[in-house]
Amino acid sequence: MGTEHLFTAEMIVPCGLDCSLCMMAQSKVNPCPGCNGPEEHKFFYCSQICGIMKCAKYKEHRYRFCDECPDYPCEDVMEKENRYMGDYPLRESPLQNLKRIREAGMETFLAEERAKWSCKECSGAVSVHTGLCSACGAKHPAE
Repeated sequence: MGTEHLFTAEMIVPCGLDCSLCMMAQSKVNPCPGCNGPEEHKFFYCSQICGIMKCAKYKEHRYRFCDECPDYPCEDVMEKENRYMGDYPLRESPLQNLKRIREAGMETFLAEERAKWSCKECSGAVSVHTGLCSACGAKHPAE
């Protein structure tokens, strides 16, 4: 698996995060297939710890996105929102992502994500966790 799996609908997970932005999905060796992908090579946190992937309602109803659940936004979704909006060099809002998908559709959202998160130097994918391009290492400023 190369980077062809990045910026695809399968990489948009129930909470609204784009797994394409994760440094584990961008890894050149055994890249994580994202939370929706097969277990092989999936990052431990996502497969074993994440409250959303372990959520009983998600498992029972097989919601595509958390905003279909009557408990949205739950504590687990808000934890992701707060972490991805405040703990990393770059920001990604799961809540805004889901809103944008509903407004514009998945194809438009994915095109916007690819444009926003592609390195201006080499077109590689930029990690939300590090602010660095996974291909060339260029640092990308916070917006």
